[in-house]
Amino acid sequence: MSISPSIHCITDCSILNQTTCQLVSRRPMMVDQDKIYSHLWSEDGCYNSTLFQATEGYKVYEKFSVLMSVMMIILGLLGLCGNMFSIAVLARKEMRNCFNHILIAINICDSLHLVFAIMDAMRNSFGDFYPVQLLQIFPYIHYPFYRISLCASIYLIISVAIERYLAVCQPHHYREVQSDSCRSLLYILPSLVVALVVNSSRFLETETDRICIDFSKCGPCYDGAVWAYYVKPTKLRMDKQYIIYYHTWTWVVSTGLVPFIILMFLNLRILISLKRLRSRLNVSCSGVNPDKAKMRERRVTQQSRDLNLAIVLISTVIMFFFCHLPRLVTSIYEAANIHSILDCREKGQDKTPLWFMYVTAAVQLLMVVNASLNLPIYFFAGKSFRETSLQLIRCFLPPFIIRVDGDNNIGWRCFNCGTINLSIGAGGAGGAGGGTVGHAGHEGGGSDDRSLEEFGQTSHSQEDQNELSSLCVQPRPVITSCEQQEGIPVTGREVLVTSL
Repeated sequence: MSISPSIHCITDCSILNQTTCQLVSRRPMMVDQDKIYSHLWSEDGCYNSTLFQATEGYKVYEKFSVLMSVMMIILGLLGLCGNMFSIAVLARKEMRNCFNHILIAINICDSLHLVFAIMDAMRNSFGDFYPVQLLQIFPYIHYPFYRISLCASIYLIISVAIERYLAVCQPHHYREVQSDSCRSLLYILPSLVVALVVNSSRFLETETDRICIDFSKCGPCYDGAVWAYYVKPTKLRMDKQYIIYYHTWTWVVSTGLVPFIILMFLNLRILISLKRLRSRLNVSCSGVNPDKAKMRERRVTQQSRDLNLAIVLISTVIMFFFCHLPRLVTSIYEAANIHSILDCREKGQDKTPLWFMYVTAAVQLLMVVNASLNLPIYFFAGKSFRETSLQLIRCFLPPFIIRVDGDNNIGWRCFNCGTINLSIGAGGAGGAGGGTVGHAGHEGGGSDDRSLEEFGQTSHSQEDQNELSSLCVQPRPVITSCEQQEGIPVTGREVLVTSL
């Protein structure tokens, strides 16, 4: 794009790094540290931002901020992989219920938050790698949805807590409404709508501007004038009343105080009900007639399932409290001191303490940690999730064998081999009418109906071990579907191999 000669361009070569041909964030200040501290602070507690950024303490903070950004990127990428796997497990047919549907929505919102957190870390610490195209749409996509995804995740956790509260504390009402297939939307849609409403003004807080720079006379880096894009706050974002009443107190109440109070109340009620439920499950059912015993057995099964889902919820809420409590404390501190901070900014100074900057950078990392630990929580706290996850993993594992060297048995064991046909064809190895795998050296028409696991534990000769190895290295399962490998009855000439 050609730039009109009438446009004023920046031509100061001191802000250009001649080695990397990149703009420097600010000029290095060659100032004595003792003189800096003598002129840094004023009587009202405000400080000069330019001098403050030249201190050794602030330089250490910048390195800490870069470290936090690197950790955010690494944990964010790992969390994205974990959330995608969690969604794949929760979306399976045997896992479909209202509780898991809300968990899927939480994982989606957390994944979006991780994407924007990674982008934010790249923009703050590695701005050269942040595309200009994304910078141009920053006020409409990155900035607002970074906050919306966080709020949506918080409100969805409240929704899943309400769902478990009804299941554990109001079981009769829960049984009446659980047949509704669209019931999960009654929890998900309001959470998303509230998150959008709370953050609706975020779309008006920032804007992208551009400035002309011309370094054609500074060396070979630039041939002519170019546009440099940057993000700046709008007048609404800088308005004092808006900062006090919305950006500070509304944000603290809507994403901190209210969610904490609701989650504490619901989880305490759930814990009390779970304690009673455990005592009822431990009561013996002897002396009950068969009909009542079957009904009681079904209720115990359902209650045990509700108990396990409640444990998943409580584990999720505990991690939520651990990661969000520092954010709540810093938000309350900022809200309590917002008037003095704004007074300093009106003078062209600042009052944000250095420790608060460290805590803020750590809080951003904790938000990424909270959004990345869904898979470990579900796997270790949820029994059905763990079983379904292992079953899904087996679908992608190739068959393999290992040598077993025990005190009483030595041989080979085949894992994840599926169902293998060990039938013997007439007339020797793989004769006419033979099965999937033929065994040389047997009588024609004979068969070996031992499982490979039993075969490996009882066979000690080199010939038998070679025979087992040939079976497991190139298995040909009769049943190829992952869903069909579990619980297949052993019939005819098929032998079901025990998988891990």
